[in-house]
Amino acid sequence: MQKSADLVYFSWTGKTKRVFEFLHEELEKRGWNVALREIKPKKDFPYPIWLFLSFIPNLGVGVEPLEVSSDVIFLGMPKWTINCPPVTAFLKKTDLRGKVVFLVITYGGFDEKRYARSVVKKIEGKGCRIPKMLLLRRRKIESGEFEKIVSIWLDEAESALEEV
Repeated sequence: MQKSADLVYFSWTGKTKRVFEFLHEELEKRGWNVALREIKPKKDFPYPIWLFLSFIPNLGVGVEPLEVSSDVIFLGMPKWTINCPPVTAFLKKTDLRGKVVFLVITYGGFDEKRYARSVVKKIEGKGCRIPKMLLLRRRKIESGEFEKIVSIWLDEAESALEEV
């Protein structure tokens, strides 16, 4: 049986996109049927506006419609202050009940673990499971080191999926 997944991500600077393009290639090499889907805000704000909006808990912004059809989702997002409004909007609009979500958070700053816990709580509140999460520092993406890290994490994610 062929495994399938939706790879859903939001990327403002391109770092998360780079990770998800690599993840897409890796999963296809492993025999997965994958669809790469980008969360696209209806308005592209300048950085100071995004920064301000990211301080407002649970705030979503208008995003383009996005279909998720697989029971397995790889969700990617950057760590912003306390909220990533495009991802929050996606989560509010998308039925995740019964799905398995593998979470990837890219970050450059600090306090990523606490941020990740809040995102996990929000996602699990939608009725799905998160068996594996990856926190990926920006400099690892910029240097290319992320490819080895993602490959190893993907081995672990596939094993975790077998246990679900």
